[in-house]
Order: sequence, then structure tokens, then C-alpha cells
Amino acid sequence: MYSNPLPERFVSPSIIREAFNSGQFWERAQRDEFTLEFERDTHYTRQVARERDFTYCTRSQMVRYFDGNGEQIAVVHQIRNPDGSVGASGKPDPKFLRLETEVLKTRR
Repeated sequence: MYSNPLPERFVSPSIIREAFNSGQFWERAQRDEFTLEFERDTHYTRQVARERDFTYCTRSQMVRYFDGNGEQIAVVHQIRNPDGSVGASGKPDPKFLRLETEVLKTRR
């Protein structure tokens, strides 16, 4: 845990997405700079997939990103398609993001 807690700020989804994208957190996760932990991994049933216009076997996932010191850096929601790709926009939707000067949050 960080010795000096950072200030926390609730922000709109567009603000946290911009910070997530500009910091290239998704790309860095793809390069294994972070350890990923699945907080939730829900398989959509045929009925739910149909209701939400997803392919059967799509998954809804909440994923935590940890840095090399074991500090939580981000929490994201993502839709994982049956082929393994990330659905919707093609990138995760951040809900928590630790930056150098503050922690950004959105409502989950």
C-alpha cells in the first residue's frame, strides 16, 4: 500500500477513459507490465446474450490491474467475446485508476 494516500475524485466515464487511454494502461497490460486479477467473470447465458445483443459465450469481466509492487493501479469492466477479443469499444471500461497525483473513480 502507498504510504501517502492520494486524493480520490469521482469523475465522469469520459474523463477516466481519457486518462486510461492516454496512460496506455490497456496496452501496458497487454505487454504484461501489470498482473491481472479477475474480480468477476460472468458467462452470459443464451437468453442474456440474446437480450443484450451479444454472441453466446460472451463474458462480462471485472479485472484488477496490479503493478510490480502489488499496488492496485486500475479496475476495469470488459466484455470478452468468445474469440478472446474485448468487445464493445475494443478496450476495457475503467472504473478505478491510480495516477501519480490522484485516484480517479466512477460509480460501478
